Amino acid sequence: MSHRLRRLLPALALILAAASPALAAEKVVEIGKAFPFLKGYLELAPAERSHFTMAYYLKLGSQPLTASVWIVEGERRTPLPLGPMGKVPRLPSLAQLAEAKLAIGVDPATKINTVLGVEPTLAPAADLDARELAAAIAQAAVGEKKAAGIMAMAMPKLSNVGFVGVPSGEVEFADGHRAPLPTVKGVLTYDPAAQPNARRIHLPKVPDKLDIN
Repeated sequence: MSHRLRRLLPALALILAAASPALAAEKVVEIGKAFPFLKGYLELAPAERSHFTMAYYLKLGSQPLTASVWIVEGERRTPLPLGPMGKVPRLPSLAQLAEAKLAIGVDPATKINTVLGVEPTLAPAADLDARELAAAIAQAAVGEKKAAGIMAMAMPKLSNVGFVGVPSGEVEFADGHRAPLPTVKGVLTYDPAAQPNARRIHLPKVPDKLDIN
């Protein structure tokens, strides 16, 4: 191998690494299949989904997907960065659900799992407004059924919110007194029906996520 060729190899490697994602093997799926029930959710009136959102996490088995993801619309490829838990932070639009595809930078034979959840639009925090959480639960209980359409009968009734990744916490009531939050199936939980007149939720740290269940 000539000295000149050896000098070119590092530059060639950089060029190949920066090449268009379309040149690499990737898995391409219908975008609607990757986001079940999203169409029904987006078709709700804005006032019917102002307190809750459908949440989608892409997984390889039980592990978060770390590969690159793109929304493909004809020749246009829009990056879709994932969160640390594999969460899709920016959901596709109705138009994209109808026409676009999802390209994932993995071997086409790789099985990708979509984990679907229902979450408040309220961001996770160590101090939370219990009334906002109650509004999210109540709105989600109705909106989820509408979004599910004919599958609504199979959907569980939503009644509480779980604080994932937090070991303990307290609920503060309107009169100022506090009580410990219960743990349900291993997750710290706030249930508005069981803890009426709640004002604030106090946690020792920011939850990994808020799950409406």
